[in-house]
Amino acid sequence: MENLGIDSKLLIAQLINFGLFFFVFKKYLSKPFLKFIKSEKEGSEEREKLLLKAKSMDEKMVEKEKALLATMKKQSDAQIQEAKNAAAKIKVQLLEEAEKEINELKVRAKKQLVQEQTEMQKDAKQKINELSFMIVNSVLKEVLTTEMKKKISDSIISNSAKSITFDEN
Repeated sequence: MENLGIDSKLLIAQLINFGLFFFVFKKYLSKPFLKFIKSEKEGSEEREKLLLKAKSMDEKMVEKEKALLATMKKQSDAQIQEAKNAAAKIKVQLLEEAEKEINELKVRAKKQLVQEQTEMQKDAKQKINELSFMIVNSVLKEVLTTEMKKKISDSIISNSAKSITFDEN
């Protein structure tokens, strides 16, 4: 082999060096290195699992948030509708109360008008009677005697009370 340029002593020394290097590498370097690579691989797998778990939890949280927002929207819409219904009921109730008050005021006003009208009629009758008495007194004062004056006055008063009527409409 020396003809080929290969030195057998050097080849044996290199084989021994390679064997020693392989033994030392296998014994002291490959096991810790393989453990490190295996732990890194497990760590990356665990990180991926945690990442997937976090993503799924995030998706669940987003879904829960959407569901919660939808529920809150439904509740707020229901509360708004309730408030609108309550406001409509209150509005109707207030309108009914206002109508009742208006009707009561109308009735009171009519009663007051009737009362004032009857009072005015009484006053008018009294004034007419007084006026008639004064006219009879002044005109017939000189012509008639006292007894005749009394009879005529009584007659006029009784006839005037019967004949004087007021329209109640």
